[in-house]
Amino acid sequence: MSIPLSALARQAPRLTRATGMLLVLLGVIHLVATPYYLAWSRSALLPSRSTLVIAGLRLNHILVGILLIPLGLSGYWAGQALPERWAIRLATTNAMTVFCLPVLLVLTMPLRSLDAPLFRLAIAVLLVACLAQLGAVAAVWSKLKKDRTVTPTSS
Repeated sequence: MSIPLSALARQAPRLTRATGMLLVLLGVIHLVATPYYLAWSRSALLPSRSTLVIAGLRLNHILVGILLIPLGLSGYWAGQALPERWAIRLATTNAMTVFCLPVLLVLTMPLRSLDAPLFRLAIAVLLVACLAQLGAVAAVWSKLKKDRTVTPTSS
């Protein structure tokens, strides 16, 4: 069962805003989870190696959390301005960026770590979010293109 492009185009602003808010939430979760993740990592590492590893983990987790927030906000704001061209371009760029996240998780994580329910959930949520946003943006582009090719008749 497929959704007609016109219906998807009508839902595009809502889908894009929802995806943006989802990314903001994911950024906040990253930041809130950082101390717990670091404490767990510190207990799993050899003390002689933990300082440098923990510093790298802290930097990575905080940076990702902070970068997800403006990515989500820009997606949300783009959703409010659809179907303006700048907003479609920004939403497309954000959707392609979000698509890279689950792909990179699968390509770079050891396979046995992907058995963890939280990693599977993260991958699924990111895939659904980016595919929804890409579909919404494609529908808006298609509708704009169709509207441009229809010329008004003179009476």
